[in-house]
Amino acid sequence: MLVKLRYKAPNQTTSQLIQGTVDDKGMKLENASDNMKFAAAVAEYGMLLRDSEYKGEGSFDQVLQLANQSKNVDLEGYRAEFVRLVENSKKLDSKNRLIWKA
Repeated sequence: MLVKLRYKAPNQTTSQLIQGTVDDKGMKLENASDNMKFAAAVAEYGMLLRDSEYKGEGSFDQVLQLANQSKNVDLEGYRAEFVRLVENSKKLDSKNRLIWKA
């Protein structure tokens, strides 16, 4: 995959392009880093909330499993707060009170 990013420093008028390739190393999610697992949990949660066509078999239980596996590095408590947010969303969803579409 080719990733392209443009940025502009606050005092500049011209943006700079950074690009690089990302290779698929065939790593399984269970062997991924805590940061990657947490990022995957956040992405899946967003897809569930938006009822994305790409969510596949995603579920709040899967999000919680990934987020809980990645809580080891949580210096500010943000990951634990995310887990509480997902748990509350799951409760609301089970009561059919979670609104999917804005």
